[in-house]
Amino acid sequence: MSGLVGIVLDCRHAAKLARFWQAALGWRIRPYDEAEVARLAARGLTPETDPMVAIDSPDGSLVFFLQEVPEPKTAKNRMHVDIRLRDQAHLDELLRLGATVMSEHGTWRILADPEGNEFCATHPD
Repeated sequence: MSGLVGIVLDCRHAAKLARFWQAALGWRIRPYDEAEVARLAARGLTPETDPMVAIDSPDGSLVFFLQEVPEPKTAKNRMHVDIRLRDQAHLDELLRLGATVMSEHGTWRILADPEGNEFCATHPD
């Protein structure tokens, strides 16, 4: 049986952007165990410089990956995610973390994360 297991977002700084998306989704950045820290160290990396960071859904059924790529974002996303905000404080938090409001359409807002990747957000009601 096929099914969606992950979503990958290309970015410039995976660890930094993962903190934003952790707050946006309400999910948790996958913890680094000793084996993963050792694997990264063997490559001259740390969790703060990891080029591929995983954010796990609460039930573990879906992963949102942040993957570093060398080229910058140059155009509108061809695909984006939609999130449901918990409340106005959630939107305010995302704005403090670097999101920008690009436009508003009724209860939906088109936002950009700190690296300019577009996503949509709506309030719970």
